[in-house]
Amino acid sequence: MLGLFRRRQPQTRVLVIGLDGVPHSLLTELMDRGAMPNLAEIAASGDLRPAESTQPTVSCAAWTSFVTGVNPGTHGVFGFVDREPGGYQQYITGTRYVRAPQVWRILGERGRRVIIMNVPVTSPPPEINGLLVSGFLAPKLEGATHPPELAARLQRLGYRIDIDPWQARQSLDLLLDDLAATLKGRVAGATELLTTEPWSYAMVHVMGTDRINHFMWAKWAADDPDYAPRFVDYYAQVDAAVGEIAPAVGDDVELLLLSDHGFTRTLHEVNIDAWLRAHGYLGVSASEEAKLAQVDESTRAFSMTPGRIFVNLRGREPRGSVEPGAEYEALRNEIADGLMKLTDPDSGEPIMDGVVGREEIWHGEALELAPDLLAIPRDGYDLKSALSGDDLFTSSPITGMHTFGDAFWLIRGRQFAEGTPRVEDGAATVLSLLGEELPGHFDGRAMV
Repeated sequence: MLGLFRRRQPQTRVLVIGLDGVPHSLLTELMDRGAMPNLAEIAASGDLRPAESTQPTVSCAAWTSFVTGVNPGTHGVFGFVDREPGGYQQYITGTRYVRAPQVWRILGERGRRVIIMNVPVTSPPPEINGLLVSGFLAPKLEGATHPPELAARLQRLGYRIDIDPWQARQSLDLLLDDLAATLKGRVAGATELLTTEPWSYAMVHVMGTDRINHFMWAKWAADDPDYAPRFVDYYAQVDAAVGEIAPAVGDDVELLLLSDHGFTRTLHEVNIDAWLRAHGYLGVSASEEAKLAQVDESTRAFSMTPGRIFVNLRGREPRGSVEPGAEYEALRNEIADGLMKLTDPDSGEPIMDGVVGREEIWHGEALELAPDLLAIPRDGYDLKSALSGDDLFTSSPITGMHTFGDAFWLIRGRQFAEGTPRVEDGAATVLSLLGEELPGHFDGRAMV
């Protein structure tokens, strides 16, 4: 009689570890040096590929594309700060602004329990089937978890949402101490939840790799005798963290590691607002009090970081000055042509890789939120928008910048499908690993 019953097979589980901003080229170099043996072992068993980000190449847009499987024109996140449709008011992006369902929402509706830790654009914490702690835009741990009582549990483990970036601007030594403490808490929180809670899908995000790249890339690139070794040491700590988290959940779990963009050394920061003002497009005068709300009919175009340019369109913006139709298209072409002529003041090399209209790179119901133009820089030129300044070329303690290419995807015990992975492929890949049906609206494809 017992032979008539089939034993239920254990449900597949998937763990994603996001290492924000880690370039494929850096990862392979550090693996070759022996500084990241755990990731090297995973790569030896599976597949490591260079990957592509999204446009604009910012973490909030890229990770939202990963977890929704769609481009920003559909999910509606274009920057850490976006603007209200048809106006000049700005807001910090968050959960309520994401217009497409995240993979954990899809799984929750199908009865799968999830654990989500520190993924960008998860604040305020949404109600999900499982546990969630918000990413770095959350101001503090209290109020950043679902359920709320999870915060106290993580607090006891030394969990931190993020480092203090303002402290990092003052001292690289303080940055390194902060990075180490934050990573230690992340590992403690992850191993605790992943080994004591039921889950089908889990995603653990490490922001510290992006932080150290921003503040210390120049030290690494110049082989600084004091800080380059400490840069490598932090990556060794990250490797050790993976070496604790992955074994804790077992070898039968599908394991995917990836970054959302690459990184390179910043040659110049480029203030697009200064360029627009100098060419008569932006009517807001430079001052410490300057803000978008001051835009009036004297402005024909304004911008937001990184490289997002908005036409002050009559009938759309409250104080629009540009007529829709021929005038709008002529202005877009004029601005694009002008920006493409920008050159490096030292080398004379062109700064822009392209300046494109929104309909050329995005599609979907959130296209109305998109900038009218996106300036896409060549690697090394970090596009900023600062109404307060008139200097076109500036610098700051930030010595590293994001790149569209040179991200990475790494999977254990499998080979990826043909082609270069893109961040939009994330949700489809996760669902495929879980054996789940893919929704028809995805832009991305399963890479397994």
